[in-house]
Amino acid sequence: MRLAFLAPEFLPAWGGVGTYSVELIKNLSRDIDIHVITPKRGDDYRKSRIEEYFNNRITIHNLSTANDNFFYNNKFQFSLLKNFKRLNKRYGFDLIHAANLVNMPDIYLKLQKQNIPSLTTIHTTLRSQSHIDGKKPFRETTRIERLTKIYYPYISFLENIYLRRTSNFIAVSDWITRFVKKEDIRVIHNGIDTERFSPGNQNNKVPKILFSGRLVALKGVHTLIKSMKEVLKKQDAMFLFAGPGDIPRWTKQLKDIPKKNYRFLGYVPYEKINRLYQEVDIFALPSYTESFPLTILEAMASKLPVISTTVGGIPEMIDNNIDGMLITPGSPAQLTSNILRLIEDKNLRKDISRNARKKVEKYFNSKIMAKKTMDFYEDIIEAER
Repeated sequence: MRLAFLAPEFLPAWGGVGTYSVELIKNLSRDIDIHVITPKRGDDYRKSRIEEYFNNRITIHNLSTANDNFFYNNKFQFSLLKNFKRLNKRYGFDLIHAANLVNMPDIYLKLQKQNIPSLTTIHTTLRSQSHIDGKKPFRETTRIERLTKIYYPYISFLENIYLRRTSNFIAVSDWITRFVKKEDIRVIHNGIDTERFSPGNQNNKVPKILFSGRLVALKGVHTLIKSMKEVLKKQDAMFLFAGPGDIPRWTKQLKDIPKKNYRFLGYVPYEKINRLYQEVDIFALPSYTESFPLTILEAMASKLPVISTTVGGIPEMIDNNIDGMLITPGSPAQLTSNILRLIEDKNLRKDISRNARKKVEKYFNSKIMAKKTMDFYEDIIEAER
């Protein structure tokens, strides 16, 4: 089987879709011929280095460049339209897999007649991103979130065309399927490398609480900031924020907090993020909307107690007070209470962490994800014969 994998995000991974793509390809490349079609990203980008990361078992085709802005995806879509016919003529692909519905990398190919079967992974949709549990933090929204709202009608129009012209879908959670009314949709939960994400020596004298993700309002950054002010009234702690975003915007809200109690790390490369989990004690992701966030799985595999919210597919990952803690979105009080519980109760922290690691090993391993995806590939190709 020769696969054309369309990856608007790949290595260096800067978000969940990139991480998903890397983990999936790492496992699938042992069995099939994979051609990853992806933009370049970063000043020191080297295709050969990425191919070496996969033991030279994949072929990279770079089309356009990726920047962390709202418009890079459109360039990749047009570049794919311009170059795909040439690539297919040379390599003869058996299947096209688009890594993310929202990016719609092959939207313009969908407007042409294609004889190659295809499928698309649904991590989120425009409608699901607008499905906010709790009061939406309008005042806290960032520029990229506001741009998405402005261009919503146009992007939504394209997304509807894309959905009509695509037959096969992978959904990363049961929850996300409610937003896509399609018959041939298969739920395959995200998975991670449980050898790479493994426990460290989480026993800091001053407890460390980690947030990892894009620094935007819908990830609940402002909820965590309000909570940390209350936590620090009762316990000494260090709060770490890892992820890209407008850091000065958030540090303005921390003028009354000693700098020794927080750090904004910015973007942490995929190759290093596993070590960061091993250095902290608690993971917090108080999001307003999520489908099936890989950061939670990474933290659970690293034997961290996770505090997150009752939104989207997160309850499919966490059983409250057994292998993690769930709170109402937009509730700094609940977040504060649970952080303090975990700081003060070492046994509770151990129990939740142990259960979390076991669950990820059993259900959310990247090998399981890849095996189910491969089965779907074979079913699609067989149906086309």
